[in-house]
Amino acid sequence: MQIEVKLYGQLRRYRLPLAAGAPHHPFPVLVAAGSTAVTLAHQLGIPDGLVNAVAINGEAADPHQPLQAGDQVSLFPPSAGGHR
Repeated sequence: MQIEVKLYGQLRRYRLPLAAGAPHHPFPVLVAAGSTAVTLAHQLGIPDGLVNAVAINGEAADPHQPLQAGDQVSLFPPSAGGHR
C-alpha cells in the first residue's frame, strides 16, 4: 500500500534517493499491509532511537499504530535544547 512520508531535521538524510521534490516535501513510499511507523523507519534505514515522535495525518500517534493506505506519516528526530 502507498503512504506519504515527511521527514524532519536530521531524518531528512534518510529520504529515498529517487524521491522527487525538495527534501522537506512529503514523498510516496510503498509499505506492506500492517506496517507501522516503526517498520517504516526500519524500511527507510533509520537507526533505532532516531525517531522521537510520530504524527499520522497531522495527529500525534503511537509509533506502533498500524498504517492505512493514503496516510501521511511524519517522523520527527529528538530535539536539542531544553530548560536549564
